Amino acid sequence: MRIIKILLIMILIWPFVDTKIAKADDENDYKKYEGDVHKKHDDDYEEEDEEEDDDYDYYKEEDEYDYYDQRYLETNSNTWNIWTRSTYVNKGELPLKEAKEIQLKLENNTKSLYLIPLDGEIYVPGKIIAELLGAKVINYDNSKILEINKGDTELIFRAGTNVVYYNEIKSPIPAVTFYLNDNIYVPISVISNGLGYVAEWQEMNNSVLFKFLK
Repeated sequence: MRIIKILLIMILIWPFVDTKIAKADDENDYKKYEGDVHKKHDDDYEEEDEEEDDDYDYYKEEDEYDYYDQRYLETNSNTWNIWTRSTYVNKGELPLKEAKEIQLKLENNTKSLYLIPLDGEIYVPGKIIAELLGAKVINYDNSKILEINKGDTELIFRAGTNVVYYNEIKSPIPAVTFYLNDNIYVPISVISNGLGYVAEWQEMNNSVLFKFLK
């Protein structure tokens, strides 16, 4: 009789016990799932952070973009197309007086672009000129940084500075780069000379011809 009572009691309370066990299992599964989800999100955030760091890790220190001192002047003339590695050079007269669409030529390749005369320099969109000269380009839009690679040469510009990193060496350029229409504009002398060319003005047809530096 005692055994029958015990069995009846167990039958009556078993649904509650089973529910608690199921609930406990559910909670354990939820905690495990929640932990996995949090870990996944944490991993995602870490990946996103890494991507942000990539834009641009090597140059995230603002101090590295200090301007070069512009008090020291050179008086070389007629060198608008020569990178003298100075922050200020008296370039003499530029072939352009105002922004104008000009043909740029390299061997059989031709590109029509607006060139901008400013601060004694002729500015060009760095990405387009680099690609015309056969270089690979990476734009870091958030940081407004332009990375250019060709062979053993690397040039890294940042908008709003008068600095270029030439093969990881901080070098002065003669005027400040700027950002316009999703392009970083740089002095034509720096980008052409840096990649092994000189930009030669062709008076007869108002064009620029890129030639190998000798």
